[in-house]
Amino acid sequence: MNQRIILRLHEKRRIIDAFLLVFSFEMVQVFPIGLLENPIQNSILLIAVLILSWFIAASNTKLYKDRISNKYVEEIVYVFNTLTIQFVLIAAFLYAYNKKIALPLIFLIYLLIVFGVIQLSIKYLIRKKIHYDYLHDSSMLQKLLIVGSAETTQNLNQTIKANFYYGYNCIGYLSEEDRKLTDVNYLGHPDELAEVLKKYQVEKVIVALPSLSESLIRYFLETCDAHGIKTFIVPNYYQYTSTSFEINQIGLIPVINLRALPLDKSENKFLKRAFDIIFSSLFLLFIGSWLFPLMAILIKLNSKGPVFFKQERWGINNKKMNCYKFRTMYHQKAGEKEFVQATKNDPRVTSVGKWLRSLSIDETPQFWNVLINNMSVVGPRPHVTPQNLEYSEKIESYRLRHEVKPGLTGWAQVNGARGETPDIEHMQARVNYDLYYIHQWNFWLDIQIVLQTIVNVFKVDKHAY
Repeated sequence: MNQRIILRLHEKRRIIDAFLLVFSFEMVQVFPIGLLENPIQNSILLIAVLILSWFIAASNTKLYKDRISNKYVEEIVYVFNTLTIQFVLIAAFLYAYNKKIALPLIFLIYLLIVFGVIQLSIKYLIRKKIHYDYLHDSSMLQKLLIVGSAETTQNLNQTIKANFYYGYNCIGYLSEEDRKLTDVNYLGHPDELAEVLKKYQVEKVIVALPSLSESLIRYFLETCDAHGIKTFIVPNYYQYTSTSFEINQIGLIPVINLRALPLDKSENKFLKRAFDIIFSSLFLLFIGSWLFPLMAILIKLNSKGPVFFKQERWGINNKKMNCYKFRTMYHQKAGEKEFVQATKNDPRVTSVGKWLRSLSIDETPQFWNVLINNMSVVGPRPHVTPQNLEYSEKIESYRLRHEVKPGLTGWAQVNGARGETPDIEHMQARVNYDLYYIHQWNFWLDIQIVLQTIVNVFKVDKHAY
């Protein structure tokens, strides 16, 4: 299918969804057989309610924001969120007009499930087609120009290449000096922006200089606007990971809170804790009840030593806690060094332990930590005391990770920043992800991370060793 046709379909998602709702409505009336004793009355009115409620819900969740460059799991979360709101709206309407429309609850549930599955399937196919074209035809990519230092340019270019589905091709960068980067072309000084935009037919510009004055920002924006080009400003490449703010007032005086965190609010704390209790309880009841005894038998048969491994780690507000895991290494003898980070093909890891680590099953006893409230299902992974002491001195804003409870899984882990941290750069990347999560937290981000973690388990993460 032609790329332009695909993109046109992507732009007409609202019209497509309206047709899908009608199709799902007709489909559910036929299948499964016996769901309805009598045909639905006032079908036209009900279809109108379905479409209207869907668009109201989608407007509330911002479903139609372009997420083609985001992970598919994020789209699943947004669709599920929208379907939930739509269900509430339709239920409220049916309650108010139950004399005019008699609709069984089971029919409505089937309808929304069918609609959701069809919609997500089409989204997936369109997304994969676009990504395939991006990967195999560079002419489909938007020409991106970076204005910034050599370091930020290198980081941004590597990110763009690793995440090709963003749909960008970095054609080069502007900087005050040529640092001879191996994989990015130097195109001149920032003062030459207008000439470069015209010569290379640039479509997007990212300005990522270490510092930007008001006059400099105005220059970049006005120059790009004159050529009809969208501009992204990144004043400090790492600043977004360590700062969030909100504006309050004392009388008529505006006051900026530079450390405003979503989880400072009591309602968000309650929602997150409720999710932790429900999720961990269900896991321990329905999965842990048979998984834990089975793992205990395998560990005991494979090597001598205890089933569980207890290790001191740092939790919220730097409080120390015991973190529980299934033992995956040979039992440590007295006098051996307490903490040595696991490496690839580590001889200390048992054969069963290697399998447990690859599927992240060794972490599942931490659901008990979640239940007793010193961990959360989602949050920054807790580090051992030696790591915390070392990196808190070397990495900027490291201790801000401890402003929330640590988690079984986190934003860093689902983005590949897990496992061994052989140098400061690897740990800095992990911390950046953690700080982003802390400052951007919302309930649906937690759901997205949980879903992505489940997907990663079945993919077998190459960094889990």
